[in-house]
Amino acid sequence: MTDQQTINRRQFLRKVTSTVGGSVTLVAASSATARMQVVDVQDDSEKMPVPPSKGYQRTEHVDTYYHLADF
Repeated sequence: MTDQQTINRRQFLRKVTSTVGGSVTLVAASSATARMQVVDVQDDSEKMPVPPSKGYQRTEHVDTYYHLADF
């Protein structure tokens, strides 16, 4: 077998595998989008009030972190 035959065979196999791989990807993507459904999500932010933030609190474990981090 000559080198030219080997190169042609490799190029053919690359083209075939990329074509098949691309086709499989397109089929998988199209079937996934076909199954998607629109779901109506209710806005619960009006029902549950957000508790006020306490802000930054320097606690014992925060002080320990600062001490060990060598700030």
